[in-house]
Amino acid sequence: MPSLPNGSNVSNVATDLLDAADKQIPTLGLNARRKFFHGLAVAMFVPGIALDPAFTHLSFSVAFALFTFLEYIRYFAIYPFGATVHLFLNEFLDHRDSGTAILSHFYLLTGCSGSVWLEDPSKILLYTGVLTLGVGDAAASIIGRRLGLRKWSPTTNKTVEGTLALIASVFVSALLLRFCGLTDSFRYLRYLLAVVISGLLEALSDQNDNLTLPLYMWSMLVAFGV
Repeated sequence: MPSLPNGSNVSNVATDLLDAADKQIPTLGLNARRKFFHGLAVAMFVPGIALDPAFTHLSFSVAFALFTFLEYIRYFAIYPFGATVHLFLNEFLDHRDSGTAILSHFYLLTGCSGSVWLEDPSKILLYTGVLTLGVGDAAASIIGRRLGLRKWSPTTNKTVEGTLALIASVFVSALLLRFCGLTDSFRYLRYLLAVVISGLLEALSDQNDNLTLPLYMWSMLVAFGV
């Protein structure tokens, strides 16, 4: 019988494919890899929130527990999956993952799920994390890198164009959800104001956007009575 590939061989193949893609497609760098998961979050989570928020709440909790278990396996290099998990996650690290624990995927999951876990009766608030990160933060990064000309300050790479893209994309996405009947009516101007303030936080803060931005925007939406 032919021998099955072990975890190390599979991880090596995955790494080789990603390296080859980087050489063939220059735009498929670290940022593109990370933003791919933001887009994937929209495709996965929006239908769940729209159709069954309670089950999505449970699914987020199970996913967080699974992430914790996988990080335990990776951190202690538990055979046979520890090295494979480490090599896979290592492809998505940036300067913010400088510690011994890899937390970027925790931050993204918490950012998307936090507004669902908080269980506000207003359905538009349930989408806050997914819209802020999956749509807004991704749009800010893509537009800012490709079309951004005016930086907010000499010490940052964040641009005015990226911030405007975040604001516009989140607000338009919320309107589309309302138009498609996936959320109840809400106060549009107050929602826009909360998005603008959150966009400024994203532009001027050096904190991890995946964790702070959706929770801050959720707080603004609650404070404004959207």
